[in-house]
Amino acid sequence: MIDVNEAHQIVLDCAGKLAAVQVDLVDGLGCILADDIVSYDDIPPFDNSAMDGFAVRSVDTANASEKEPVGLRILGDEPAGQISEHTVEQGTTVRIMTGAKMIDGADAVVQVEYTDLDRNKEGRQEKQVKENGFVQIYRPVKVSENVRFSGEDIKRGETVLKSGMEIGPAEVGVLASLGYSKVTVIRPVKVSIITTGDELVGIDQPLEPGKIRNSNAFSLFAQVLQARAIPIQSDITIDTKEALVEKVTENLTEADVIITTGGVSVGDYDVVKDVMASLGAELKFWCVKQKPGKPLAFWVFKNKLVFGLPGNPVATMVCFEEYVRPALRKMMGHQRLFRPSVKGFVVEGARKKPGRLHFLRVAVEKRDNMYYASTTGPQGSGILKSMVTANGLALIPAEVTVLKPDEPVELHLIDMPEDH
Repeated sequence: MIDVNEAHQIVLDCAGKLAAVQVDLVDGLGCILADDIVSYDDIPPFDNSAMDGFAVRSVDTANASEKEPVGLRILGDEPAGQISEHTVEQGTTVRIMTGAKMIDGADAVVQVEYTDLDRNKEGRQEKQVKENGFVQIYRPVKVSENVRFSGEDIKRGETVLKSGMEIGPAEVGVLASLGYSKVTVIRPVKVSIITTGDELVGIDQPLEPGKIRNSNAFSLFAQVLQARAIPIQSDITIDTKEALVEKVTENLTEADVIITTGGVSVGDYDVVKDVMASLGAELKFWCVKQKPGKPLAFWVFKNKLVFGLPGNPVATMVCFEEYVRPALRKMMGHQRLFRPSVKGFVVEGARKKPGRLHFLRVAVEKRDNMYYASTTGPQGSGILKSMVTANGLALIPAEVTVLKPDEPVELHLIDMPEDH
């Protein structure tokens, strides 16, 4: 057996970054940029109004007040998307909408809230205002007030986004504003999920004696999706070498990573290790000094990664979280591979045998700048319900037999993104 840190390192050393592909902009969400993004335009592309109101010469409003408003003659309207033919001169104004191009001659915008057009809506007729009517201004504005200038957000030629950045909703918006309908990213990993076991039945099938529903297929599918990789689900594979050879060979053509569940222990029907050996896969390790998940196996086969996860549901999920997810993130170009790790306390303490690191399922909360973790119930590797209320894993070191409540331990925050 190897220890947890060595297993982590072996997996990550074998996980290479995938090739770049061009995708539609929205399909790039969650992916890593493969190229720098340069702007070919100024954003905004022209000076425009930041408010609904009136484009004015600021000097004309200098003496405006609530008691003595300044009256300006309205030359016309400029909605967003249209270009006014008017020029603002002394004593005049143009009504302007948010986003509309600034009017020649104007150097500021008075918000409509500070005019009688807003305050006397019921007592005025819109038609009279538009036809060379007047507007009363109740407060002065400074030069450039409520004006957004060309290039104040992004300048032409500027490198806006760097390669290696993750595309989130804000990045999608920036790319759209720059006219990038497609973007080059590190492609998502395709992950084949193969569940083995004669005892497994589909989730919509009745439970006959000796049978259990195939929950691992669905928890893994969800974990792969959550990692922003692409899951490929297979039918349940019976515990024979022939069936598993066929299934693995079939999935190798499409998948970058293969995950098997079950069949990696030492029983007569645990055939995964024999099958991978017969196919010529290079075994990197089998068995890790941890609980749950001791019989974890890892191979490299034709430049593909193969994870042999234990069949118990909690062991499956914990091994994915600790080993598979970081590998997928590295393959997809991420820099931060592991969930946030903090020091905290297990409020009940813990007892265990020496020799293996234990991953306790815990509910973590932060109080007074300290992290406190409570176990989520019995810790058997088959008790899947314990994962439902867990937002963390407490790592009890291999050599520890008794952990006191006041002794700090490492906590992995498994519901937090890696860049939290």
